[in-house]
Amino acid sequence: MKAMKQINVIILINIFLFNQIVKSQSTKDSINNVTNKTTKNLEEKGQEASGVSISPSIIRFNAKAGTIQTKTFKVNNYTSRKMTFQIFFQDYGLDIDGKTEIAKKPESKYSLSKFLNLSQNFIELKPGELKVITITASIPNSESGYIAMWTNLIIDEVNERGKLEVPNNNSNTIALGISTGIGFMIQVSQNPPNVILNDIEILKLSHIRKEKKHNILNLIVKNKGDGIGYCLYYLELTNLATGKTRKFRVNQFGVLPGYEKEINFSLPPDLPKGKYAGIAVIDFGDIVALQTAEIEFEVD
Repeated sequence: MKAMKQINVIILINIFLFNQIVKSQSTKDSINNVTNKTTKNLEEKGQEASGVSISPSIIRFNAKAGTIQTKTFKVNNYTSRKMTFQIFFQDYGLDIDGKTEIAKKPESKYSLSKFLNLSQNFIELKPGELKVITITASIPNSESGYIAMWTNLIIDEVNERGKLEVPNNNSNTIALGISTGIGFMIQVSQNPPNVILNDIEILKLSHIRKEKKHNILNLIVKNKGDGIGYCLYYLELTNLATGKTRKFRVNQFGVLPGYEKEINFSLPPDLPKGKYAGIAVIDFGDIVALQTAEIEFEVD
């Protein structure tokens, strides 16, 4: 039997560290409002600073149809080396589960990128340099200008490829390399003034006991409006034996129009045993538009 030649393979992988900052709007949401950093700014502590910061982590347009609106974001290089980034948009939608992001073409109905322009698509930052990039939204005075739209803004590091060193190089070796880099994602949305933002309905509130001392209140909501809904949510618990009430975790989340969202409240493990009445509240900043759901459950 003829022996097969051995071929050595070194695989090329582009590693992108997409730092999508939080999700103040939901457990895995894409629409939030906190600063995105790869590392902390150590200058405040008198130490050598390192890392890159992007702010804000979410950009919200609210332009009327037929108007132009501009927003800005900052890229700050705290490292001691020059850094280069390419900037582009990546449109997305959600799968049927309302969680998994799927890529969309720019011409898709809810893709915002087709109406956006960047002041720069490629930037170079010297050590310690800050640059401000402008995004311009030109919303048409047509049917497509009267709906909510969204996209992701990607800031992706560009690295020069160095010389590839191949150990024991011979004619049977396929040599590839590994390229590392960092990247950031800012979520960008457009809610024209005509859309309904506060039509988010609570579909279900249930108690789930995962394991001993691990209790979860599971909340499912649906956006029945035609705009991207942003609101606060929190939970109030009352011990039915003692009457003591506790309020937990005020957070923000967003729901795309027509989609559902699942939110889990992890109750503290030291919560005393007993029967409880729970109230989940969705707050739009308007007492008339509050959405609530109630439940009774037992912690044992």
